[in-house]
Amino acid sequence: MKLSGSRLFACALLAGAALCLTPALCLIPSTAAAAPAATCTPAQQLAGAETYVAALADPSFAYEVPVATDVVRFENGVQTGFSGDVMKAELAAHLQYGGITAINNQQWTGAGNLVRAVYDLEYGVGDVNIADSTIDETFAFNPACDIQRIDATFSVRPGSAVTGGN
Repeated sequence: MKLSGSRLFACALLAGAALCLTPALCLIPSTAAAAPAATCTPAQQLAGAETYVAALADPSFAYEVPVATDVVRFENGVQTGFSGDVMKAELAAHLQYGGITAINNQQWTGAGNLVRAVYDLEYGVGDVNIADSTIDETFAFNPACDIQRIDATFSVRPGSAVTGGN
């Protein structure tokens, strides 16, 4: 029995379609199967936010902060962070953070993809405390557990004259 070219093509097409009903045998990727979603636990989110706050006082943590490449940071409504690479470099260079002498009274809460930190920050030189501030900071995490956005509000007030070595 001799098959015409079009009949042979139709048979091959039907055989291929039958094989694709079994996903393991199909060479064509299925669009129906969803990619596994990344999971980000509250503990991972908290650890990421804690690493960021630790990096404010200790630049050795700068490159451990889990930030997205397109992370943004807002301080009192003004955008001050524009990318993950720049944010990590700023934390590592420590220019604007070098005067932080203490981070105290940390309070952490979380809900969904958000972690909120409220803490007191002392800024000074040696034992001379120049300024104090209470920071209220919210970290939004993406599904990969990277910080996607940081919103911080704070006000600065004069510090006590001597910190007592803190």
